[in-house]
Amino acid sequence: MKTKTFFKAIFTILIVTLVTSCNSDNDTPSPTPSLRYFKFSSCDHTSYWQDTFFIAATSDPKVIKQCLDQLALPANSRTLFPSGIIKEGNGGYNKNGTHNFNWHYVDGSWELVEVGIEIYDGCAYSEAELANYADIHGRYGGWNNRIVIEINQ
Repeated sequence: MKTKTFFKAIFTILIVTLVTSCNSDNDTPSPTPSLRYFKFSSCDHTSYWQDTFFIAATSDPKVIKQCLDQLALPANSRTLFPSGIIKEGNGGYNKNGTHNFNWHYVDGSWELVEVGIEIYDGCAYSEAELANYADIHGRYGGWNNRIVIEINQ
């Protein structure tokens, strides 16, 4: 009888030890992919220098690949432009020189595209169009915007 009780106790300890020592990969947070920053040319016909370039950031591997593929082409062969959801504020990075834009693309919500609908087209205006794009349409995708370079922030 003592042997049976002894084995039950050992078996119980073994099961408890196995269950409590198992660690699921879901318990460990996965590292957040770091943002990569890309500079885009905007409207070259604007009279305001601050509206000629803007910066978009992403951690999406698909979008990063799109950007790098475009950068591998000669500048005059780059045909894709960013399109996606924008939000208020510069996101800590969307600026041109000393000028901070009042909008930024939301990471995970934009990609490079070949075509877009006209209501999302326009220049990356510093202030004037935020209400139009962010509040009314929720998206921005200027047809003439082209990737220029990857930058370090």
